[in-house]
Order: sequence, then C-alpha cells, then structure tokens
Amino acid sequence: LSGLDLGDGIPAEITPDGIPAGAPADGVPEIPAEGIALGETSDLDLGDEAALDKTPDIALDGAPEVPVDDGAEGIALDDMPDLSGLGFGDEIPENAPLEDTIAASSEEKNSLVPDMPADDAFDAFDPAAFASGPGGAPADDGLPGLDAFAIPGLTEDGKPPAIAPRPAEEAPSASHDIALSDDDLRELLQTLDSYPLNLRIACEEILTDENTPGSAKSRLVMLLVNGGSPREAAEAAGRITKKSIVLPKGALKKTAKELEAEQKSLKYIFVQKFLPIITITLIVGILGACISYLTYNFIIKPVQADMLYKEGYAAIGKGQYERANQRFADAFKKHPVKEWFYKYAEAFRDEKQYIYAERKYDELLIIYKQDKKGALDYARMESQYVRNYEKADRIIRENILDYNADDPEGLIALGDINLDWGDSDPEEYYGRYEEARLAYARYITVKGQSPPVMERMLKYFIRTDNLGEVIRLQKSFMNARKVPIAASTLSELGGYLLDKRLEKPDRVLDAHIDNIEGIKDVLIRAVQTDDEYRKKEYKRTGRVPPPLPEPHYQLARYYHFYNAPLEERQTLETAAAAFDAAVIENPKRTRSRIETQRMLADMMIKDLQWFDAEDTLAKGVSIYEDALERRIVKRRYADAGKLYAALGNIEYFIKNDDMESAVRYYLAAERNDWSPPEQQYRIGAAYYHLENYPAALERFFDVSMLMPYNRRLLSALGNVSYLRSDYFAAQGYYNRLVRLLESDRLRFPSLTPDERADHAELLRRLMIALNNQGVALSALSARTGKPAYRVEALARFSESARYWDLLSRDNNMVRPGLVDPGIPGKSLPYLNIRQTLYPVPGANPQLYNTIDKDVLEPSEWEELASKTDVPGG
Repeated sequence: LSGLDLGDGIPAEITPDGIPAGAPADGVPEIPAEGIALGETSDLDLGDEAALDKTPDIALDGAPEVPVDDGAEGIALDDMPDLSGLGFGDEIPENAPLEDTIAASSEEKNSLVPDMPADDAFDAFDPAAFASGPGGAPADDGLPGLDAFAIPGLTEDGKPPAIAPRPAEEAPSASHDIALSDDDLRELLQTLDSYPLNLRIACEEILTDENTPGSAKSRLVMLLVNGGSPREAAEAAGRITKKSIVLPKGALKKTAKELEAEQKSLKYIFVQKFLPIITITLIVGILGACISYLTYNFIIKPVQADMLYKEGYAAIGKGQYERANQRFADAFKKHPVKEWFYKYAEAFRDEKQYIYAERKYDELLIIYKQDKKGALDYARMESQYVRNYEKADRIIRENILDYNADDPEGLIALGDINLDWGDSDPEEYYGRYEEARLAYARYITVKGQSPPVMERMLKYFIRTDNLGEVIRLQKSFMNARKVPIAASTLSELGGYLLDKRLEKPDRVLDAHIDNIEGIKDVLIRAVQTDDEYRKKEYKRTGRVPPPLPEPHYQLARYYHFYNAPLEERQTLETAAAAFDAAVIENPKRTRSRIETQRMLADMMIKDLQWFDAEDTLAKGVSIYEDALERRIVKRRYADAGKLYAALGNIEYFIKNDDMESAVRYYLAAERNDWSPPEQQYRIGAAYYHLENYPAALERFFDVSMLMPYNRRLLSALGNVSYLRSDYFAAQGYYNRLVRLLESDRLRFPSLTPDERADHAELLRRLMIALNNQGVALSALSARTGKPAYRVEALARFSESARYWDLLSRDNNMVRPGLVDPGIPGKSLPYLNIRQTLYPVPGANPQLYNTIDKDVLEPSEWEELASKTDVPGG
C-alpha cells in the first residue's frame, strides 16, 4: 500500500485524469470513493500516527493478501482478485451493537467468507473480469462507474450491514473482511485521535501486527468505527495484547461519539477554542500587569524617589530647608530608603540647622526602631555639635543599652559623651568623669583592654589630673608605634604634659613632674598621625579633610616655651587655618582657637605688623563673642580679655589719637577678668589725657595700692592731684617722688647723661619732679599765705633749673637753644623763678603736665612705639 495516500482515501499520486501515477493509462478502472476491499497486509504501518492519518478505507478481516510491486508507486487494479463473491447480502442494522455484529458474523461465516485460494491461485484470476461491471458488462468509457464498482455487503450509505451474533461456542474464522467507507475511516481516525496516547499506540500496534488474529482486529476496527469509549478500547486491546492499559482519569468519562457531540456544543467550542485564547490573554495580561507593577514599584518608583531625594538634598545647601523636607517626604512615600535619613541629617548638621537634623533623626528612630547607626550618629551630633550631653546620654541608653547592656559600641559612645560632658565644665560636671570610667570599665570586662578603650582611659586620666597613670600609658603608646592612637588624643596628651611643665609652684608639685619627657615627640607624632589620616581619606573619598588644629596649636605653645619664634609663627598660622576649617566646636577647641589668634597677633606686633595684628585680634574677639552668645563658652575668662587689652594697647600706644577707643577696649578686657596694674594705669592715663581727672585719679590710686613706690605712678598722682586743685596731696606725692629719685641718684658716684641713657633719664625725672614740686608749693603759698612755701618753691625751681642746664648742654658745654632759634633757650624752671620773683598778675607757675604712658619700666609697648612709623609712636 505504499502508493496510497491513506489519509484521503485515494492514491498518493493521482494524475489529473484520476489514474495513479506509474500505472498504465489504458484499461485502469476508476477507484471508487466508497473504499477498497483489502485483506490483511503487513505493508500498512498503523503504529505511525502520520500513516494512520493517511489510511484509506480498508476492508479487513480475512481479505486475501494483495501482492505489491516494489517498483510501482500505486496498486495495479488489474492484479487484484475478484471481490464480487464477498458481498454482504444481509442487511445489518445501522446502529447495532458491536457484540451483535460480531456474533452475526460468526454464524454466517460460511456464507459471508469464501474459501481463500492459495497464494499461487491469484494467477488464475482474469483481470478483464475484475475490470468489468456486474454481469461482466463493461462501464462507459472503458472504466466502470461508481455504482458498478460497489462492494457487495455494504449498504447504500457505505456502512456494513448488521450481522447477527454467532454463538459463543463457535470459534471465529481465521480471516474476516470489513469494508470501510471514507466516513467509517474518518470515524475510526477521529476515535483514535480522541484516545490517550498510550491507548492510541496500543491500538495502532494491534492493527499493524501480523500475528494478531483477524477477528480481533475486526472487532477492534468496528469498535473504533462505532466510536467506542477509551475504557472499551482499553479492555479490548488488553484482551488482545494480554497487557493492562492504564488510562488517564479524564479518558474514562466519555465515548468518542459523546466527545464528538460535546465538541459540537457551544460550551465545548467556548472551552476548547475561546477559553484558551481568553486564558492566554488573561495570563498575558496578568503577566503584563505583574511586570508593570514590578517595574513601577522596583524600577520607576525608586528612580523617581532617588531624583526627589537628590533634589531635596541639593536644596539643603541652598538654604531651602522646608523645600528639602518636602522633597524627602514625597520621595519616602514612593520608595523608603533609610540611608537618606543619615545624609539629610548630616547635611542639616553641617549647615548648623540642628533642629532640622534632630527631627530627621527622630523620624529615623521612630520608623526604624533600635537602629544603632542612627542612635550613635544622633548622640554624636548632640554631644559634639549641640553640646546637649544630657540628651546624648539618654539617646544611647534608650536606643542601644536598654536592649543590650553590653553593646561595645554603645558603651564606648556613652563613655565619650560623659567624658566630654565633664570636660565642658569640670567645676560643675566633674562627676560625669566617673560615669565615663564606669562605661569604659564595663567595655573592658566585655572586650578586654583593646587600644581604643585604653586610649580613652588615657584621656580620662588626663582630665582627672592623674599624672602617674598618664606617663605610664604615654610610654605604652609611644613605645608601640604600630598601636593606633588618634591625633586628637596625642595632642591632648602633649598639651597636658606641657601645662604640667609650665605649672607655677604655688602648691605642692606632683611627684611625677620630673618624669615628664618626650613632649615634642608626642606632638610631632600627633601631626604625623593626622597627616596620614588625611591621605587615607583622600584616597578613599577623593577629597582632603582639613587638618586637625589641636596638634599644631600645642606644638606652637611648645615652640613659644622654648623660644623658637620662626617655628612658632609658622605653626600658629597653620593652626589658625585649621581652626577656621574645623566643623566641630566645643568649649576646649574654642578656647584654643581664641588663644591661637592672640598668640599670632603677638607675633605680628613684635614684627611691627600693626594692621595685620589688629585684624587678627578683631577676629579673635569676634570668635569669642560668638561663642559667648551661642553658649559654647559659658563664662568670661582672662585669656579672652587679653584680646581686648591688645587692641586697647594698639589704640593707646600706636595710634595715640583715639583715647576713647583705648579706654573702651581696656574696660572690655576688665569685664573679661583681665585687669593687671599696668592696664589700670593706662586707663587712668587715658582719662588724664581726656581731662577726666576724677576717673584718672581713681585708677591711679587703685594702682598705687599694688605699686606704691613706682616713680611713674607718683608723678602721675601728683599731676592729677594738682590739676584737681588738691595741692596738699600733690605736694605729698611730689615729695615722695623726689626722695625716691634722690635715693636713686645717690647710687651713682657721678652722672654722665651724655654717655648713659639711664643717667639722662634720672636727671630728667629729677628736673620735672623738682619743678612740679615747686609749682605745688607756690600754689600752697598763694592759698595759705605762708611765705615759707614760697621760699621752698624758689629752692625747688633753682635745683630743677640746674638739672635742666646739665641736660641742655652738649659735650662742648654749648646750649643748643642759643644757636638754634627753633629750640627754646629758656627752661620752664627758670620761667617759674621769674614768675615767683617778679609776679605778673593773673599768671601762675607752669607745670610739666605730661605723664608717662606706661607704668612699667622698661615698657615693651613704649619700645615698640618708638620703632614704628605710625604717628604718635
């Protein structure tokens, strides 16, 4: 059958005239549409599904085997046997059961199935008789018609007639022929297609197996044609193959006809055709919705939120703080990201918007409870930036230690907070040092004596002034160069050791002071450690952090102590720049920064850089006043008062034209606990210059309580008393001054004013004191009417004139005034003598009313003023 297209019921290759390809064109009968009666053949492979689909209508069950020419593409109809004797004359009901049909077939086997000839008997058949119609009459055009080619035994609709069942005891014949029409074949194939795969394969193997009895094949074919259920087919196939065929559960429910009827229903069409499309559509829609949802929630929303986060973060740097918070809220609704809490809070902190930063940390700890990093950062900001140590302590305890009392990071943070708390005001919060020690001790119990906690213990001993333990830990850290220690701790250590070295012996000195050594090494290592840290930060972040100011400040103090002005100046400039760039502010750092400005200004003053010094001092004053206003520094202190005093000195000694500004600066220094005797004298001298004699006398009198025998002060007291018309007091001050100067003159065997400046200074003071004493005596004589005062005044004028004469002549004993008209040739004592001897109505003796600008001898400021080119210097 290799030349037949079994799926369509016609040969596989048919010419347009209906003749199989490769067959003789003449005398070839037309193949009837109803089917071909075939016998058992091994050439039909029903095991192949593709072959089954192409199987023609086959009459099985005992048909003689048709020889096939291997070289022909189709079947030679002339070679086929005469099948007219195989007609099934008796009619079989159309819908008779398969069992009845099989029984009928068995009873009439002798009349229905002829005796099959032997294989060599096919040669006796006459091909012409096969080609003729019934009765041997040829059809029109040499080919028989469809009616003439009908197979006996089939009804008009192509179905076999019903066969009466045969008795069960009769054995089936060896071979059966079943004629199948196209519809029957279609029914058979549809039934096979409706079966499960394993059942379909079993049926195909039975139909194609040569060893299967023909009656079994016939029964199976009729079962398939009649649309037998899978269960029936499985039972029939199982009986034939003697094997159990297991069917899926769904295959046991419906027969083929029921399935076909169901397939024609709207429900089946909807379920089988439309429902899969709808299902696929829904699946695609759901997948699309899921993808859209995931894309929106995990890609689009995070990207949008990130843009909002960045926009708000940039707004902080522009000062748009409310806008920044709004952008943060919008972004957080779209996609919460915890890290942005840290970034926003740190940005607000760096902008010194501490309230906004606190709110952000509070929100973080509400949403993300027990967040350790948030709690540590929050507490660090409160202690280091806001200096709210009590709140910082509470944050650590409530968010970390209440849940884990031995948390190492929490214990270290708690100790640091209390250590700084005590250092902010040791007099008031000294007890916080003990809280710090307890936290560090618990850490040591949990983690042991690691370098971080021992470094903090070193700071604890420094701030509690335990020099012995400080020196012991200093040696441990300095000998182990690879043990890490912070630059800030090293700088604090170096400053503490330097303070102990400079400590005045006003009390019993510590027994360990003699063991202090290596101060410079400690400070140099502090600077080097800070430089290494900055390099690492640059490699890690790409930007260089500002240098730590404390190491440079303490090193500048060391250079000042050991008189290294060049190194001191350079180090102070570096420290000042580092203080300006520092972000964290605390009381100790602020004090060091103010002291740096003062020390740097002193270096500028020594170099006569007056304008730079004034700017530096003014900057220091601004830093100090800002710290007072923001409560970084809680009380005024003397070192800050020195800034005002230095500004007053510049106004008083250098500018010499604005005594009111000088007094204002001096009084500001006094309000800040800096009021040494020389400053009191300068305030009085400034008042004297402003002719505020009562205020000047009050200041001079206060200084006299501390410096009773200062010749400059006595001269000023005498003058201000005389100008206040207190002549007796003036006479008393002048008398004490003259006795003091005379005692100084007696210490020298001879005076050489032209060779020694101190001799000239002594003679000048004697001349002025004697003249002013005579003026006071003259005033007393005029007030009291006693001539003794007048006589004594003449004596004082005469002696003063003699000293004037000694001072006014050069080495050649020539008085410059007689040669140079610009220099007066007559002295003030001489004029007073003339006024006393020859009084002029309304005229009084004249006083040397100029007083010294400084009470100190020698005066550093007077020397600096003498070197400067500023008017009045």
